[in-house]
Formats: sequence, C-alpha cells, structure tokens
Amino acid sequence: MPRRSPLALLLLVHCAGNPVEVSAGSGDDTSSSATSGTGTPAPTTGPTTGAAPDTSGGASVGLSTGPDDTTTAPDLTATAADTSTGEPASTGGETTAATTDETTGSTTDGTTGDPVALTMQHVQVKGTHNSYHVQPLIPFDKTHEYSHEPLDQQLESQGVRAFELDVHQGLGGFEVYHISVIDSSSTCDGFDECLDVIKGWSDAHPQHLPVTVWIEIKDGTGGQPIDLGDLAKMDDVIRGVFGPDQLLTPDDVQAAHPSLREAVMTDGWPALDSVRGQVLFVLLNVNDDHSLEYTDNYTSLKGRAMFARAEPAQFAQPWAAVAKLGFGDAADIAAAHAANMLIATNVCNAGDDDDACFANLETAKAAGIHMLKDDFPGPVDDKPYWMDLPDGDPARCNPVTAPPGCTSALLEDL
Repeated sequence: MPRRSPLALLLLVHCAGNPVEVSAGSGDDTSSSATSGTGTPAPTTGPTTGAAPDTSGGASVGLSTGPDDTTTAPDLTATAADTSTGEPASTGGETTAATTDETTGSTTDGTTGDPVALTMQHVQVKGTHNSYHVQPLIPFDKTHEYSHEPLDQQLESQGVRAFELDVHQGLGGFEVYHISVIDSSSTCDGFDECLDVIKGWSDAHPQHLPVTVWIEIKDGTGGQPIDLGDLAKMDDVIRGVFGPDQLLTPDDVQAAHPSLREAVMTDGWPALDSVRGQVLFVLLNVNDDHSLEYTDNYTSLKGRAMFARAEPAQFAQPWAAVAKLGFGDAADIAAAHAANMLIATNVCNAGDDDDACFANLETAKAAGIHMLKDDFPGPVDDKPYWMDLPDGDPARCNPVTAPPGCTSALLEDL
C-alpha cells in the first residue's frame, strides 16, 4: 500500500477534524520501567486446532477467588534457573527428576513416568515493540531513535516470536505506523501487507513456535476513528491472510469449556506440538472503548480473531487469558502466573540507559514473563545493550513455569 506524503497526511487529519495527539514517548501504554502493569526437537505433528490438551503434571498454579470476587494469588516460590542449559526453576512444591524425549517434544516425569507436554505457557520468547518501526529522518524524541528489520528478518535471523503493530485507519484501509507525519516510517505500510510478510515466513517454517502479534488501535495518533464495525473488519483482514489451520483463536483454546478463563485454568494452554506454525493475535488496548466493544462489554471473545489484553482486576473475567504488565510488578505477575495467563512486557525502549536495560532484562527473564518486547532485538553499532538470549535459539524454557527436563531444543531448534 503506498504511503501518503506527510503533507497529504497532515491535510487529511486536518480536514477530517481528527487532530493528531502527539506524544514524545513511544505511544505504548505500558512502560519498560517497573511501574504498574495496569498502565501499560522435533515435533511429529503439523499444526492443528481444537481442544487444548491436558497438561497436568506441568508447573501450573491454581487461582483462587475470594468472596468479593477478587483474584487471590498463592505464594509462588521458585528456584533460580540454570541459564546456561535452559533448565527451568520449579514453581512451588518438590522438584522431581525428568527425562526428555527429543522425538516427541515432551518431557517425562521422573517419579511417575507420565509424559509432561510442553505447552505455550512453558516458553519465554524474544519480542519487539513497535515491530514495524523505522527511525525518522529527524527524530522527534529519543524514543523514536531505533529501526527494526523487516518482520520476516526478525523472525529468521533475530529469533523474534512476538510482534507489536500500531494500526490506524486510512482512506484505503488499515495502515501501520507510529505517529502521523512525525514518526510514520514503517517496514510494511498496510496492515494486510505486514500480515502477508509474517505468513510468508510462517509458510516456509511450518514447525515454528506460535508467533504472537499484538495489535494496538492508534486512532488518536492519525487516521480516522476505529469503531466496532472496523474491529470486525480487522478480524476479517486477519482471517483473510491466515486460514483456520494457521490462526489460533480464543474459540480454539476455549473449545468445549463455557469460557476461555475456565479453559486455561482447567486444560492450560495448548501443547506446543499442536500449535506449531500458528499465529495468534492480541488486542493490546485495555480499558477503552475498543476493548469494551471487542469483548462484548467484557463478557466474551466468542467468534473473535484476537485475544484481548486483561489488566489484573480483570484476571477472573471469562475472556481473560493474556496480560501485559510492568516487569517489576511482582504481585501482578504472580497473580497472572496463578491465573495461567500468557504475559508480555516491555524491557528496553530507545532512550533508556544501557545499564538499566541489562538489569531490566534480567528482572523480566527471572519473573517468567513469556514475551519480552524490546526495541533492540539484535546488535546495534556503538550500543552495548541488545536483547540477547544465549540459552534460547530462538526461545528458552520459562524459568518459572516450565517443567524440569525442558530444553530450548525441545521448543524450537534453529
């Protein structure tokens, strides 16, 4: 999709009566700092969808609900992971020996001999923030001073398995960029174009780990307002690129359960070998009209193409399954693990101090956050920091949730 010139964009915004809200920050509502999370080898089966398998025997923790219907997190204790081998820590209880079967992608409980399937919840992956972003010729702010490789190159050479796309509505369809005029350069201009790039790489690598694509509706920073009907059109674009065998939806995970929440608490997340080669989408917006409409007044994601981000106060709601939190929010992260949520965070943004970024990465890794999103997924000239996961190629065993015996080669071996 051709990109309109800055002047045309400016005129469009002015004439539409939809002024652009310009922020000096990254535009994401979850900071990389330790602030409140409510602010912002070998598989033998191909990709399938359907009921999530029974993952009993894995390191999962129950969620209890008090009489006031608030989520209560149990005490989570964990031993340190051996990051040189990818050996995970245990989440409470007694750790037992386990053996691995590299022909099935599962581990075996050393006490009972029962197989322990590795699931989506047992993985920790590298992700990118504003994954399309290209540094503008004249950066408006230090947070704009970074450029990402095209999405397929991030997948191929940098081991990225989680993306974030900012979506605006233009005259010709949905567009992907950060802020109109001042920070609008992208490696893929159209939403469908970005998805085609991901699909092309996925088709060529059918045994890859599930790729998560976070979608942030950014109609406050350019383009026309996006309403409920537009969200339905966005679902259509997603389904138009990814067929049912390649798209993991809330209905797939919920299966026969009365709610998505009950499904992830009862069955957990799908086994990795049942969702290889698949892509899932998450609506990043939280507590706004977009999230309210998309979740049918915070009741359900039935029929939707995307999951929706939940904040801690919403973890017990029937649609809640995915969260984005601050990496330092220990209590919220513990509650999310207890609720079997998939968790993401921002680790290092452009403009952050390198030493702080190194420390942030270690904190986020140790917290067991599943998706570590960063502006620097690979080395950058004259910059000491980049998100290096030396014990994961491209992913590592989650140090909080993965069962003993998990190895990075069992996840995805590049």
